[in-house]
Amino acid sequence: MDAIAGEIPDGAIPELARRVNDARNAYLQALLAGSRKQAFLVIQEARKDGLSIMDIYVDVFQAAMYEIGRLWETNIITVADEHMATAITQYIMSLLYQEMDIPQETSGRAVITGVQGELHQIGPNMVADVLEAEGWNVRFLGTNVPPDGILEAIDEHHAGLFGLSMTMFFHLPNVIELVRRIRTELHHVPACILLGGAAFRMLSALPGELDGCHVAMDLRDALRKTRLTDFTRAAMSSGQTFS
Repeated sequence: MDAIAGEIPDGAIPELARRVNDARNAYLQALLAGSRKQAFLVIQEARKDGLSIMDIYVDVFQAAMYEIGRLWETNIITVADEHMATAITQYIMSLLYQEMDIPQETSGRAVITGVQGELHQIGPNMVADVLEAEGWNVRFLGTNVPPDGILEAIDEHHAGLFGLSMTMFFHLPNVIELVRRIRTELHHVPACILLGGAAFRMLSALPGELDGCHVAMDLRDALRKTRLTDFTRAAMSSGQTFS
């Protein structure tokens, strides 16, 4: 099994680009039809066509869910439609997880979650999956977890990497406060704090309170950053802030 490798490079061959595009469009139509069975068959066929799990996570799931979000925001679909698409995608992700070849722990310990006040957890769930496939010992907390619970999980797990997702920009004060508490209250401070989600993609720069944190623009970017030698070395150490 190929775990999650197989990034599509810039200027990817037209045939592979066509397969990705066809899978994404077919998957989106299955979501809009509310057909879990059809969505699953689309992903099965995509795997047979040679798409890696990373291809599917980023170029099919992520892209389709972005479009689902746009359709909901413009009142073309209902909130029930959006929730159904999310449930279908999470279900299929749970099946793909079984195909991942999880190696022995080599990269350190991580805690991944979403900011309190949000229920969107597909993004951080994807990050947790791909990090685990890279050898990280991951605790995925879901999202909308109270800050006290997050701090406790980081401390108990001795996490060198903390990943936090934010979708709605107005939750930024919650992120700032959580990062402040992590840096001032924990016995074990994660060396690396990785931020991601739609809201961070809208920011031209991080506020000063988040200096030293890293931003991942998408799933592939998160994986690239956690593969950097200095980043990983810092995450495997303890008691220092990575900047």
